[in-house]
Amino acid sequence: MRLSRLNTGNRLTGGAFPLDRPGRLRRGALVCALLAALAGSALVLPGAARAQTAPPANQNTEALFEKTFGKKKKAEKPTTLDLPVKVEGREVGQVPAKVAPDPAETQVDLNRLALLLRDFVQAKVLSDLVAQAGPDGYAKLSALSLGGPAGGPRSGPSAAAISITVDPKELTLSVKVPPQLRAVRNLTVVNRANAASGYQVLEPADAAAYINLRTAQVFLAQPATDSGNYRQPLNIGLDGGGNIDGWSFEWEGQYQEQYSHHFMRGTTRLIRDFPEDAVRLQAGDLDYSITGIQTNRPLTGLSIARNYTLQPYRAIQPTGSRDFILDSPSTVEVLVNGRPTRVFREDAGPVNLSDFPGTSGTNDVQVRITDAYGQTRTIDFPFFFDSELLAEGVSEFNYTVGIPYTTGTDRLIYDRSRPTFSAYHRQGITDDLTLGASLQADKSQQVIGTEVLFVTGLGTIGINPGASLGASRGASVDLTYRDYTNDEQFYQQRTLTAQGSWRSGGYASLGTLDPRNTVSYDLSARYGQPLDEDLTATLSGRYQLVRDDNQIDGYSVDLGFRRRFGRHATLELTFSRARNTVTREADNSAYLAFRYTFGDGVQSAGFTMDTLSRQRELDWRYQDPWPTNSWNLGVDATNTTGTYQASGSVGYTMDRFEASVRHDYSQRLSTLDGPLQNDERTTLNFATGLVFADGHVGVTRPVTNSFALVVPHPRIADEEIGVDPVTGHYLSSSDWLGPPVVPNISAYLVRPLLLDVPDAPMGYDIGNDRPAIVPGNHTGTLVPIGTDATVSLDGVLLDPEGRPVPLAAGILHRTDGKGVKAANAKDPKAGQEVQFFTNRKGRFRVEGVRPGEWQMQLTGVPHKPIPVTVPAEAEGMFPLGTLKLEALPGQTINLSPTKPASTSSGP
Repeated sequence: MRLSRLNTGNRLTGGAFPLDRPGRLRRGALVCALLAALAGSALVLPGAARAQTAPPANQNTEALFEKTFGKKKKAEKPTTLDLPVKVEGREVGQVPAKVAPDPAETQVDLNRLALLLRDFVQAKVLSDLVAQAGPDGYAKLSALSLGGPAGGPRSGPSAAAISITVDPKELTLSVKVPPQLRAVRNLTVVNRANAASGYQVLEPADAAAYINLRTAQVFLAQPATDSGNYRQPLNIGLDGGGNIDGWSFEWEGQYQEQYSHHFMRGTTRLIRDFPEDAVRLQAGDLDYSITGIQTNRPLTGLSIARNYTLQPYRAIQPTGSRDFILDSPSTVEVLVNGRPTRVFREDAGPVNLSDFPGTSGTNDVQVRITDAYGQTRTIDFPFFFDSELLAEGVSEFNYTVGIPYTTGTDRLIYDRSRPTFSAYHRQGITDDLTLGASLQADKSQQVIGTEVLFVTGLGTIGINPGASLGASRGASVDLTYRDYTNDEQFYQQRTLTAQGSWRSGGYASLGTLDPRNTVSYDLSARYGQPLDEDLTATLSGRYQLVRDDNQIDGYSVDLGFRRRFGRHATLELTFSRARNTVTREADNSAYLAFRYTFGDGVQSAGFTMDTLSRQRELDWRYQDPWPTNSWNLGVDATNTTGTYQASGSVGYTMDRFEASVRHDYSQRLSTLDGPLQNDERTTLNFATGLVFADGHVGVTRPVTNSFALVVPHPRIADEEIGVDPVTGHYLSSSDWLGPPVVPNISAYLVRPLLLDVPDAPMGYDIGNDRPAIVPGNHTGTLVPIGTDATVSLDGVLLDPEGRPVPLAAGILHRTDGKGVKAANAKDPKAGQEVQFFTNRKGRFRVEGVRPGEWQMQLTGVPHKPIPVTVPAEAEGMFPLGTLKLEALPGQTINLSPTKPASTSSGP
């Protein structure tokens, strides 16, 4: 019998062997056959053996398959499925793929893959990768070019390249990215992220307004000469603002008893802000900004400006940056001027470090990089900061048109015959160069200015040429220089500033038709240098070159010292020499100032002396350390040649008002040899404010810009409510005048609040006691506090056999549909469900429950819900006594006395 197979899958090419039994070879014959095969192989050359057993070199697997089986091998179709993508072992998503038996022939959707890798691979590399996709968006992995630091083909065996492979066993796509090809991570040293993170932010009211009232009443110790009155005319100042649906307004007014027109309207303007663009529009009596050689003429009209106070958390000045690559996971420490600032722990890859917290001038930045093996490398570089520079691409501007006005005794007087235009525009060309231009013009005058501000290795230099045209023609140039050096060592912390200006005889600023520029050149410089950690010296000088023959060039030189004595005392001493351009006299003088702060910081006393004015002054101050319900006191005594003055003041700040009284006494000579004249008067001041927001009203001390009005729930309307406790005192609290009002809130800055109800009923839920507000311009925000959840339930839970239910968790559900969402709660179930837990003895306490119908249900335990009724008049602790679980039909409750509640099915 010919044996064609020995076990399944093993094919024999020839030979006949007797069978010991069906399906088996005889053991002796098999041993003989193996020995014969070994002997034969020993006589055959190794090369020949390989030639006989290996297929021809030019014969592929398909041809071998066809020769062996007599037919072509059937091509296997790739399988279409979504492969999980892992980047450095971390799964980031799935990519559509056509998986072939040969992993190298697998095709993947490159667009989808690039989308998954966008946070890990540089954009240029991904762009080159997507460009290799076929018409259907797929490409074979074996055909991809994945090398080169720029994303192009590999330049050699050592070139960095992305590795993309398919694991046929796990069916995953594995991507490995070398550090230099990874996406750049942007790390900011100063975290300017949303300051409201972690707070529930309350939106401003749709309509809000406030009005401040300030009074001043003067009483003379002796009656006025003509009137015979001790009381002087009463003055009342009024100002206010508001915001209705994003439109804000400001206004001022005054009551003056001494004029026939008692009431006088002050400036009034309408404002619309666009915070996302940092743009402010104004109409009315304008409050606009100027720059360079411009002058601020009061105007009524229209204005549009880029105002970065609308984006207070944005850095518009160059904040510095540095790029480097981490070869392995490392710790990055940032030190600015020797002070530790920020620590990062980052994976390998490119890093952009930016937004350094520098001070004006040159700052020394050091970056220490420590890898996992403890090896450290250091990067040192300087960083220059100047508040006048604009970062690259940042612009600021103001364009204003209107008519000028002046303030008369009892009204605003408008000059409609002189329409005026005022504008400037500044642009950050690079982080080291800012350019600007300005123009102010009316019918008779035009003033043009330009600005060039740039950074050098020696400091910041500014050049501001200008010219006036029209009624008076002339030119001007201003030069500025400043350099501040900051370092950990005190002797390297020095400052140097210089300024020079030139004015031609005919140059005039806007509004000056007959200029008198007697000084042609005005040069000044100042140098400051610490001499030790507590002593600083400054040297400054100024020189004025005049063009008037009746005057002489003027100059001044000052040498000053400032000494600190611990934390409590400071001494300033300045020596000066100056020459006046008009009197032609040169004087030597000294100025001395000493101040001592007592240990707790609430009291201080000081003494000053100026030999030039022959004045000596002694003062004492007291200020309570808390913001409201605080006292401040002051006493001053001054002596000048022929004049003696003394004053004392007492002030009190409450959260509803501010009040003060000041008494002044002076004695002076009418002439050198004449009699003494006395003047003695007392001034009373009082200020308060009234706020309104969406139907709610409050009384407060004067509002600065925006305000917050606390709105208590009726349940706690009679309880004391405090805001922002400081050293046992509140910034604002409720009283007989109403709820608390916070009046000193700056627009567009995140303002967290801390609410306190010290005498709230036990178990009462006051809601969100740590909200935050982000006000707009002159907005008011309502801050709700408290809910009607005033009850705390107390009881013991037993199983059907009467044993305590230990360490179980459950939920109390509202069943009457009358639940009210808790104040400030984002969860839709707030006020409808309350969690509770039992202790080892089965006792539970559920706090913050509202009156109504409820059901108790243990988590994971199938039992009949336990109905609970909380009466409408219930408040505080409400005992439920003992409650017993009741099993559902067909179920058995099995609870362990030492483990959390569990269930077992019945028979």
